[in-house]
Amino acid sequence: MDECDPSRSTVKEFSSNNLINLATDAVQATGRLYHGLKRSKNYKEDDFLKIKDSLEKLQEVKASLEGSDVNFLTPDLDENELLQLKQLTLMHIPESITDEARKKFQHYILSLFKGQNVTVLYAALLTCPWYARTQRERGEQAKHNIIFIIFKCSLPQYLSPISYHVQEQANVIDKGWFSATELYHFCHYLCKGKTRNVEALYCPLQAVLYEDPQWNSLRTGLNIFQTIGLRGFLEACRGQSFGGVGKKGKDGKFRIKDSTTFKALCDSFRLMHHAHNALNGQPLCLDTLDESQLISVAQEAVTMLKDMYQNLDISKKDVFEFLEQWQKLVSLQVKKFTFTDAEEVCRIVGNWQMEVRLQGNPIRCLSSCPEDEHPKLLSLMDDIRGPMSHLHPEQILMVTRAGSHMYDLSMATSDIDYVIIYADPSEKILTACKKLPESVEDRGPQKKIEYGAYEVRCFCEMLMKGSVVILELLFKDGHNYTHPAWRALADKRSLFVTERGIQQYMGLIRNNILMLQKEKLTDNTKERKLFYQIFHKMESVEYLLKGMVPPVKCSGPIRDFIMRIRTAPLEGDLQRDKLYKYCLDRFERLKENLANRRYRLKENADFKFLLNWLLSVRGLDNIP
Repeated sequence: MDECDPSRSTVKEFSSNNLINLATDAVQATGRLYHGLKRSKNYKEDDFLKIKDSLEKLQEVKASLEGSDVNFLTPDLDENELLQLKQLTLMHIPESITDEARKKFQHYILSLFKGQNVTVLYAALLTCPWYARTQRERGEQAKHNIIFIIFKCSLPQYLSPISYHVQEQANVIDKGWFSATELYHFCHYLCKGKTRNVEALYCPLQAVLYEDPQWNSLRTGLNIFQTIGLRGFLEACRGQSFGGVGKKGKDGKFRIKDSTTFKALCDSFRLMHHAHNALNGQPLCLDTLDESQLISVAQEAVTMLKDMYQNLDISKKDVFEFLEQWQKLVSLQVKKFTFTDAEEVCRIVGNWQMEVRLQGNPIRCLSSCPEDEHPKLLSLMDDIRGPMSHLHPEQILMVTRAGSHMYDLSMATSDIDYVIIYADPSEKILTACKKLPESVEDRGPQKKIEYGAYEVRCFCEMLMKGSVVILELLFKDGHNYTHPAWRALADKRSLFVTERGIQQYMGLIRNNILMLQKEKLTDNTKERKLFYQIFHKMESVEYLLKGMVPPVKCSGPIRDFIMRIRTAPLEGDLQRDKLYKYCLDRFERLKENLANRRYRLKENADFKFLLNWLLSVRGLDNIP
């Protein structure tokens, strides 16, 4: 039979389990090398960093293979399609866009974002009328065109418990000539009066390349004079116009920067023109520049800008003087100007944003606090008082006594400290045009009862990161109050027994040991607390290594030992040096056990499960 017969092939096919096992072996082997190098004094720093980088990458590979990686998608645009779009962009000005050309633009733009888990809402060709007025050829007029795109990610993606830094990176794509922003990012900066966003909203119809039917409702619902009358818009126009090309000298006078380009000068006049029009109740000049409508100082500036190429005697400094004159006139008007209501603009934009997100779908109400627990919750919140007392019962997911009490290690002198997990109303989340506060601390030496409160999105983000404090809230039983939604999460707490969690516990132990090592603590109480935290966390790691949820509340011999550290004289077997050596020895054994394992837990918690739980808390789990 032919040696190439597939039926006789000896090539081994790997199942997903085989691949996960291979990845586990690779991570553990690299971990042992990392651990060995760290203990050795005979290694190059560069080698150590390479091993550390390899270990992190292998952990990411294993997470991907086992499906525990964080499923947060960022738009990945095809470079060839971007190049085709760029070529088209540099061929047109708004006046030259025919129906056929507009269809080409739409084809390239929609193709770019196809399969990216986003919906394109709007696209426009943005230009600078001042620059265009100085150029004769269409190719030159289009040289600095910008394609401005607004897209909307899916609701689950928007509400994901991911850090704002990661979200910001996914929400903005800026290539100079090409700018694409997510809906929230656009709304946020529109309400702050960012000039580019305002220009995009009110640009001439011939410059609009694509718009979703819902887009026009914002354009018509938000009066242009409400937007350009914002303090943020006027300050941005003035600040960017003058500060973008000028610098203050040691004598306090502004002079034009040597690096200022001709295009930058035109942009500065465009922005100053915006400020002038806003202050005088005129719409923005976003189309062809009509010199007859300009004040004299601006007319002279246009003439000089047009002549700069032909007349070598005209310098940027000469043109800058006209900008200075115009800036002084605008500054005088600003002092007498009544700015528009920023909160009203945020309300209009926020409501529109929510409508676009929901697409007509209703928000399901979160179940109320069970009637039999309602009096207890009200009494508890009345005792706690502070800023959180205004919350409705259905917003409160969990309340628990924190600190040493949580570990059953409290003493008569221990503080009364609570932790609250709450959920802001979904309407508040969906209409927000700025980052909402997600934590409240009400503490102080005069407080009989202290507390820290975390919004549920923040809680979920820290849970995914494996925060020890947050994991212990989930692992703990016997809270003072739990909402049914919290109990549903707690039923799946084993999903959060992960390698990331172990790393966080080990990191906390390491930090406490380093604090003891510095020997700068003069307060004996603080040292005792560090010691008891170290032993408590090491006990928890022993459980995690077995894939078990660690008990948060201490009991048995470990509790007796820790309470001796808290209360007994630090002598004999509790002498500081002996305790410190015991900590180091046990910590080293833990690290060796971790490195020498032939197995690993899942690298991360189940992101999809946590996201679905968060959406259910928001009442948005039925919306795609």
